[in-house]
Amino acid sequence: MSNLDSLLDRGSALENQFFADLDAKLLAELKMRQEHDNAIVEFSRISGIKDTKILDAVHNLGVTPQTFSALRVFPLVAVAWGDGTLEEAERTTINALASVHFPKQCPSAQLLEKWLATKPSSEMFDAWETYAAALVAALPAGDAEKLKMTLVKEIHTVATSSGGLLGWAAVSQGEHKVMQRLEAALTRT
Repeated sequence: MSNLDSLLDRGSALENQFFADLDAKLLAELKMRQEHDNAIVEFSRISGIKDTKILDAVHNLGVTPQTFSALRVFPLVAVAWGDGTLEEAERTTINALASVHFPKQCPSAQLLEKWLATKPSSEMFDAWETYAAALVAALPAGDAEKLKMTLVKEIHTVATSSGGLLGWAAVSQGEHKVMQRLEAALTRT
């Protein structure tokens, strides 16, 4: 074999290695992009939020869809238990809202069922407040406000679902206090 043949063989091997490395890098980037896109679809399904800018911001903070689903449904349960009891109308409303965001057989649905059966502890509420405040502080202001408005609308729906007396006092004092606390945790300082 001549030096020229050897040089061509080595050049060909180098070229093959270069393209193999490039292919591996492109495949890794494609996989990461697919995982990102799947997470965004899952966040959208869980949250009901369609704005991909908000969903990207949440994902880029390292929030998982599982964590986000707990963030998403806890306020609904907390406001329902705000007066010390969970009414059947509130349970129905929460289940209807949650069914839009995740299937009945997922871990989030199991957690929700536990919270519907037994009032979550005050430590759970404290943990949710801390997490929600940190998430809102990390999001761009406009995205944080959209997230807040989405959640506030749903907690109001739950709070008013039990009706009150002839439409009056649909939200109890306890529920109102919980709503204020939830809204405060979702408000940027």
